[in-house]
Amino acid sequence: MKKTVLAFMLVLVFALTACSGQNVAQNTGNVSSESLIMLDEGVWPVNEYTDGLPVAPGTVSWAALDTVNGFCGINLVDMTDDEYNAYMELLQENGYSVIEDVSEEIKGQNYVSIGTILSDGERGLSISHTTNGLSIYISFTSE
Repeated sequence: MKKTVLAFMLVLVFALTACSGQNVAQNTGNVSSESLIMLDEGVWPVNEYTDGLPVAPGTVSWAALDTVNGFCGINLVDMTDDEYNAYMELLQENGYSVIEDVSEEIKGQNYVSIGTILSDGERGLSISHTTNGLSIYISFTSE
């Protein structure tokens, strides 16, 4: 149970980080450069975190693996609101349930960042949607 709570808290931290609208270099916080592996731009990453996850629309502007903290982060651009809504529906059709919805007004930017935490029992997803695109953080949950 403690591992499940810890995993949920980790996903929540990533959700709040994603809602900030900052880029990955500014969001790494306790992530050391030795643990962060930057993946190919423009390519949806294929790894244990994304295995079986529906590929999101848009263009991958960056993707990274954190080998110490155990998560994969993906940032997409060129995604419309309709594509975002369709992707959220697709995730739910594929067994993901919404755990929490969070929204944050970005002061001085005139938009709201929408954050959603989802889980399929095996993986936790923290998704943040802004006018700039979509950020997805994926981690495994533990029972």
